[in-house]
Amino acid sequence: MRLAVLAAAVLLAAGLGSAYAAGAFGSDSRSLSTNTTSTANVPCVNGHQRVVGPDALRGFHAVTAVSCIEQARTYPGQGQWWVRVRRVAVGSVAGLQRYFEQPSEHDLPQGEICDDVARATLVPTLVDAHGHWLVPRVPVDGCGTPLAGCAPAVRWRVVSVHKVKLLVSAAALAAHCAMGIKDLPAGGIGPLDLTAGGPLFDSAPHTVRVCIYRTLDFEVGNFVRGFSLDPTRTHRLLEAMTGAAPSGSCPDEQTFALIAAKPERWAEVELGGCWRVGRTYPDYGMGGSNPAVVRAILGTR
Repeated sequence: MRLAVLAAAVLLAAGLGSAYAAGAFGSDSRSLSTNTTSTANVPCVNGHQRVVGPDALRGFHAVTAVSCIEQARTYPGQGQWWVRVRRVAVGSVAGLQRYFEQPSEHDLPQGEICDDVARATLVPTLVDAHGHWLVPRVPVDGCGTPLAGCAPAVRWRVVSVHKVKLLVSAAALAAHCAMGIKDLPAGGIGPLDLTAGGPLFDSAPHTVRVCIYRTLDFEVGNFVRGFSLDPTRTHRLLEAMTGAAPSGSCPDEQTFALIAAKPERWAEVELGGCWRVGRTYPDYGMGGSNPAVVRAILGTR
Protein backbone atom coordinates (compact mmCIF):
# COMPACT_ATOMS: atom_id res chain seq x y z
CA MET A 1 0.00 0.00 0.00
CA ARG A 2 2.83 2.36 0.92
CA LEU A 3 4.52 1.69 -2.44
CA ALA A 4 1.33 2.49 -4.29
CA VAL A 5 1.00 5.80 -2.48
CA LEU A 6 4.62 6.72 -3.21
CA ALA A 7 4.21 5.79 -6.86
CA ALA A 8 1.17 8.01 -7.11
CA ALA A 9 3.06 10.82 -5.40
CA VAL A 10 5.83 10.55 -7.94
CA LEU A 11 3.31 10.83 -10.77
CA LEU A 12 1.72 13.81 -9.07
CA ALA A 13 5.05 15.54 -8.52
CA ALA A 14 6.31 14.92 -12.04
CA GLY A 15 3.19 15.67 -13.98
CA LEU A 16 0.60 17.92 -12.34
CA GLY A 17 0.89 20.58 -15.02
CA SER A 18 0.93 18.23 -17.99
CA ALA A 19 -1.72 15.99 -16.47
CA TYR A 20 -4.10 18.92 -16.04
CA ALA A 21 -3.56 20.01 -19.62
CA ALA A 22 -3.89 16.51 -21.06
CA GLY A 23 -6.99 15.62 -19.05
CA ALA A 24 -5.42 12.57 -17.44
CA PHE A 25 -7.66 12.80 -14.39
CA GLY A 26 -11.42 13.01 -13.97
CA SER A 27 -12.76 16.51 -14.65
CA ASP A 28 -15.20 18.63 -12.64
CA SER A 29 -18.62 19.52 -13.98
CA ARG A 30 -18.14 23.32 -13.85
CA SER A 31 -16.13 25.26 -16.42
CA LEU A 32 -14.62 28.73 -16.48
CA SER A 33 -14.86 31.73 -18.73
CA THR A 34 -11.97 32.22 -21.13
CA ASN A 35 -11.71 35.86 -19.97
CA THR A 36 -8.33 36.11 -18.24
CA THR A 37 -8.12 39.87 -17.67
CA SER A 38 -8.94 39.53 -13.96
CA THR A 39 -5.72 37.55 -13.44
CA ALA A 40 -3.38 40.07 -15.08
CA ASN A 41 -1.92 41.19 -11.73
CA VAL A 42 -1.86 37.77 -10.11
CA PRO A 43 1.73 36.58 -9.53
CA CYS A 44 3.06 33.16 -10.35
CA VAL A 45 4.45 31.15 -7.46
CA ASN A 46 8.13 32.05 -7.04
CA GLY A 47 8.86 30.87 -3.52
CA HIS A 48 8.56 34.31 -1.96
CA GLN A 49 4.81 34.43 -1.36
CA ARG A 50 3.24 33.40 1.93
CA VAL A 51 1.58 30.01 1.66
CA VAL A 52 -1.66 29.04 3.39
CA GLY A 53 -2.88 25.74 4.74
CA PRO A 54 -6.19 23.85 4.60
CA ASP A 55 -8.04 26.11 7.07
CA ALA A 56 -7.54 29.24 4.95
CA LEU A 57 -8.28 27.34 1.74
CA ARG A 58 -11.65 26.11 2.98
CA GLY A 59 -12.81 29.71 3.33
CA PHE A 60 -11.67 30.54 -0.20
CA HIS A 61 -13.59 29.83 -3.41
CA ALA A 62 -11.16 29.58 -6.31
CA VAL A 63 -12.63 30.10 -9.77
CA THR A 64 -9.36 30.03 -11.69
CA ALA A 65 -5.64 29.59 -11.18
CA VAL A 66 -2.39 30.97 -12.57
CA SER A 67 0.64 28.84 -13.28
CA CYS A 68 4.05 29.57 -14.82
CA ILE A 69 6.33 26.90 -16.20
CA GLU A 70 9.71 27.03 -17.96
CA GLN A 71 10.56 24.89 -20.95
CA ALA A 72 12.57 24.76 -24.17
CA ARG A 73 10.83 25.90 -27.35
CA THR A 74 12.07 25.94 -30.92
CA TYR A 75 11.14 28.85 -33.19
CA PRO A 76 11.62 28.49 -36.97
CA GLY A 77 14.52 30.65 -38.03
CA GLN A 78 15.20 31.81 -34.45
CA GLY A 79 16.67 28.72 -32.82
CA GLN A 80 15.81 27.02 -29.55
CA TRP A 81 15.02 29.17 -26.50
CA TRP A 82 14.42 28.61 -22.81
CA VAL A 83 11.07 30.30 -22.22
CA ARG A 84 8.77 31.17 -19.33
CA VAL A 85 5.13 30.34 -20.07
CA ARG A 86 2.32 32.00 -18.13
CA ARG A 87 -0.96 30.07 -18.11
CA VAL A 88 -4.44 30.71 -16.72
CA ALA A 89 -6.92 27.94 -15.92
CA VAL A 90 -10.02 27.92 -18.09
CA GLY A 91 -11.37 24.64 -16.73
CA SER A 92 -12.74 23.77 -13.29
CA VAL A 93 -10.32 24.22 -10.39
CA ALA A 94 -12.65 22.96 -7.67
CA GLY A 95 -10.95 19.57 -7.55
CA LEU A 96 -7.54 21.23 -7.66
CA GLN A 97 -8.43 23.27 -4.60
CA ARG A 98 -9.69 20.15 -2.84
CA TYR A 99 -6.33 18.46 -3.36
CA PHE A 100 -4.53 21.30 -1.59
CA GLU A 101 -7.15 21.31 1.18
CA GLN A 102 -5.92 17.91 2.35
CA PRO A 103 -4.17 18.07 5.73
CA SER A 104 -0.59 16.88 5.92
CA GLU A 105 0.12 13.53 7.54
CA HIS A 106 2.95 14.23 9.98
CA ASP A 107 3.22 10.76 11.49
CA LEU A 108 5.18 8.02 9.74
CA PRO A 109 3.45 4.61 9.96
CA GLN A 110 5.26 2.21 12.25
CA GLY A 111 7.90 0.11 10.52
CA GLU A 112 8.13 2.28 7.41
CA ILE A 113 11.17 4.25 6.31
CA CYS A 114 11.60 7.25 4.05
CA ASP A 115 13.62 7.24 0.85
CA ASP A 116 15.86 10.11 -0.21
CA VAL A 117 14.27 10.75 -3.60
CA ALA A 118 13.40 14.43 -4.02
CA ARG A 119 9.87 15.11 -5.24
CA ALA A 120 8.16 18.36 -6.13
CA THR A 121 4.63 19.47 -6.91
CA LEU A 122 3.66 22.21 -9.31
CA VAL A 123 1.87 24.77 -7.13
CA PRO A 124 -0.53 27.21 -8.81
CA THR A 125 -1.79 30.54 -7.52
CA LEU A 126 -5.52 30.16 -6.78
CA VAL A 127 -7.78 33.11 -7.66
CA ASP A 128 -11.36 33.90 -6.60
CA ALA A 129 -14.08 35.78 -8.49
CA HIS A 130 -12.94 39.14 -7.05
CA GLY A 131 -9.34 38.73 -8.18
CA HIS A 132 -8.08 37.88 -4.69
CA TRP A 133 -5.39 35.23 -4.72
CA LEU A 134 -3.48 32.91 -2.44
CA VAL A 135 -0.80 30.25 -2.70
CA PRO A 136 -1.65 26.86 -1.17
CA ARG A 137 0.75 24.80 0.88
CA VAL A 138 1.50 21.35 -0.55
CA PRO A 139 0.08 18.58 1.68
CA VAL A 140 2.76 16.01 2.54
CA ASP A 141 3.06 12.68 4.31
CA GLY A 142 5.32 11.80 7.23
CA CYS A 143 8.34 11.68 4.91
CA GLY A 144 7.66 15.10 3.46
CA THR A 145 6.49 13.58 0.16
CA PRO A 146 3.54 15.29 -1.59
CA LEU A 147 0.36 13.39 -0.88
CA ALA A 148 -1.05 11.30 -3.65
CA GLY A 149 -4.49 12.38 -4.70
CA CYS A 150 -6.97 12.63 -7.49
CA ALA A 151 -6.31 15.87 -9.37
CA PRO A 152 -8.85 17.24 -11.86
CA ALA A 153 -8.39 17.89 -15.55
CA VAL A 154 -7.75 21.63 -15.52
CA ARG A 155 -7.48 23.21 -18.97
CA TRP A 156 -4.79 25.86 -19.26
CA ARG A 157 -4.79 28.81 -21.63
CA VAL A 158 -1.36 30.25 -22.45
CA VAL A 159 -1.48 34.03 -22.04
CA SER A 160 2.19 34.89 -22.57
CA VAL A 161 5.52 33.36 -23.49
CA HIS A 162 8.71 35.21 -22.49
CA LYS A 163 12.06 34.26 -24.00
CA VAL A 164 14.59 33.89 -21.19
CA LYS A 165 17.73 32.55 -22.84
CA LEU A 166 18.88 31.38 -26.25
CA LEU A 167 19.87 27.71 -25.98
CA VAL A 168 20.76 26.86 -29.57
CA SER A 169 21.06 29.37 -32.41
CA ALA A 170 19.19 28.86 -35.66
CA ALA A 171 22.45 28.14 -37.48
CA ALA A 172 23.61 25.57 -34.91
CA LEU A 173 20.18 23.96 -34.86
CA ALA A 174 20.14 23.64 -38.66
CA ALA A 175 23.64 22.14 -38.62
CA HIS A 176 22.80 19.79 -35.69
CA CYS A 177 25.67 21.25 -33.67
CA ALA A 178 25.93 22.10 -29.98
CA MET A 179 26.50 25.74 -29.03
CA GLY A 180 29.59 24.85 -27.01
CA ILE A 181 31.90 21.88 -26.65
CA LYS A 182 35.03 20.86 -24.75
CA ASP A 183 38.30 21.68 -26.49
CA LEU A 184 39.90 18.21 -26.66
CA PRO A 185 43.09 19.01 -28.59
CA ALA A 186 44.00 21.74 -26.09
CA GLY A 187 44.03 19.31 -23.18
CA GLY A 188 40.40 18.40 -22.61
CA ILE A 189 41.08 14.67 -23.04
CA GLY A 190 41.61 13.84 -19.40
CA PRO A 191 44.63 12.02 -17.94
CA LEU A 192 45.26 9.80 -20.97
CA ASP A 193 47.63 10.94 -23.70
CA LEU A 194 47.60 8.20 -26.31
CA THR A 195 49.79 9.05 -29.28
CA ALA A 196 49.05 6.15 -31.62
CA GLY A 197 47.11 6.89 -34.80
CA GLY A 198 44.57 4.73 -36.57
CA PRO A 199 40.87 4.91 -37.47
CA LEU A 200 38.78 7.48 -35.60
CA PHE A 201 35.65 5.33 -35.56
CA ASP A 202 34.94 1.64 -35.02
CA SER A 203 33.23 1.54 -38.41
CA ALA A 204 33.83 3.91 -41.32
CA PRO A 205 30.91 6.36 -41.60
CA HIS A 206 29.39 7.21 -44.96
CA THR A 207 29.22 10.92 -44.13
CA VAL A 208 30.13 13.08 -41.14
CA ARG A 209 28.84 16.28 -39.58
CA VAL A 210 31.33 19.10 -39.06
CA CYS A 211 30.96 21.79 -36.40
CA ILE A 212 33.50 24.61 -36.21
CA TYR A 213 34.26 26.21 -32.82
CA ARG A 214 36.42 29.03 -31.52
CA THR A 215 37.69 29.18 -27.95
CA LEU A 216 39.17 31.99 -25.88
CA ASP A 217 40.11 29.97 -22.80
CA PHE A 218 41.08 26.66 -24.47
CA GLU A 219 38.47 24.95 -22.32
CA VAL A 220 35.21 25.32 -24.22
CA GLY A 221 34.71 26.29 -27.85
CA ASN A 222 31.78 28.43 -29.03
CA PHE A 223 29.88 27.51 -32.19
CA VAL A 224 30.90 29.35 -35.38
CA ARG A 225 29.40 27.35 -38.25
CA GLY A 226 28.45 23.82 -39.24
CA PHE A 227 27.95 21.67 -42.32
CA SER A 228 27.96 18.06 -43.56
CA LEU A 229 30.46 16.41 -45.89
CA ASP A 230 29.68 14.21 -48.86
CA PRO A 231 31.04 10.64 -48.91
CA THR A 232 34.14 11.51 -50.96
CA ARG A 233 35.29 14.35 -48.72
CA THR A 234 34.36 12.32 -45.63
CA HIS A 235 36.68 9.51 -46.71
CA ARG A 236 39.54 11.92 -47.47
CA LEU A 237 39.16 13.80 -44.18
CA LEU A 238 39.05 10.72 -41.98
CA GLU A 239 42.11 9.26 -43.68
CA ALA A 240 43.94 12.54 -43.02
CA MET A 241 43.16 12.38 -39.28
CA THR A 242 44.66 8.98 -38.46
CA GLY A 243 48.23 10.05 -37.71
CA ALA A 244 50.09 9.93 -34.42
CA ALA A 245 50.28 13.01 -32.25
CA PRO A 246 53.09 15.43 -33.16
CA SER A 247 56.19 15.20 -30.97
CA GLY A 248 57.37 18.11 -28.87
CA SER A 249 55.32 21.01 -27.54
CA CYS A 250 52.50 22.60 -29.54
CA PRO A 251 50.77 25.94 -28.93
CA ASP A 252 47.04 25.65 -28.39
CA GLU A 253 44.92 26.71 -31.35
CA GLN A 254 41.78 28.81 -30.88
CA THR A 255 39.81 27.30 -33.77
CA PHE A 256 38.98 23.62 -34.00
CA ALA A 257 36.45 21.37 -35.69
CA LEU A 258 34.31 18.59 -34.29
CA ILE A 259 33.87 15.64 -36.65
CA ALA A 260 30.83 13.57 -35.70
CA ALA A 261 29.61 10.33 -37.23
CA LYS A 262 27.01 9.55 -34.56
CA PRO A 263 26.19 10.91 -31.11
CA GLU A 264 28.57 8.65 -29.22
CA ARG A 265 31.46 8.82 -31.71
CA TRP A 266 33.35 12.00 -32.54
CA ALA A 267 36.79 13.52 -32.85
CA GLU A 268 38.18 17.05 -32.93
CA VAL A 269 40.96 18.58 -34.99
CA GLU A 270 42.75 21.90 -34.59
CA LEU A 271 42.53 24.22 -37.59
CA GLY A 272 46.04 25.57 -37.26
CA GLY A 273 49.11 25.21 -35.08
CA CYS A 274 50.16 21.55 -34.93
CA TRP A 275 46.77 20.37 -36.28
CA ARG A 276 46.39 17.93 -33.38
CA VAL A 277 43.47 15.53 -33.18
CA GLY A 278 41.50 14.93 -29.99
CA ARG A 279 40.39 11.31 -30.22
CA THR A 280 37.50 9.54 -28.46
CA TYR A 281 37.99 6.05 -29.99
CA PRO A 282 39.04 3.56 -28.79
CA ASP A 283 39.64 5.86 -25.82
CA TYR A 284 40.31 9.53 -25.20
CA GLY A 285 43.75 10.47 -26.47
CA MET A 286 45.79 12.62 -28.82
CA GLY A 287 46.47 12.07 -32.50
CA GLY A 288 47.66 13.97 -35.53
CA SER A 289 46.41 15.00 -38.97
CA ASN A 290 47.56 15.99 -42.44
CA PRO A 291 47.27 19.82 -42.38
CA ALA A 292 47.05 20.24 -46.17
CA VAL A 293 44.10 17.85 -46.51
CA VAL A 294 42.25 19.13 -43.44
CA ARG A 295 42.73 22.74 -44.52
CA ALA A 296 41.51 21.99 -48.04
CA ILE A 297 38.33 20.31 -46.81
CA LEU A 298 37.44 22.32 -43.71
CA GLY A 299 39.12 25.65 -44.37
CA THR A 300 40.50 27.89 -41.64
CA ARG A 301 37.98 30.75 -41.62
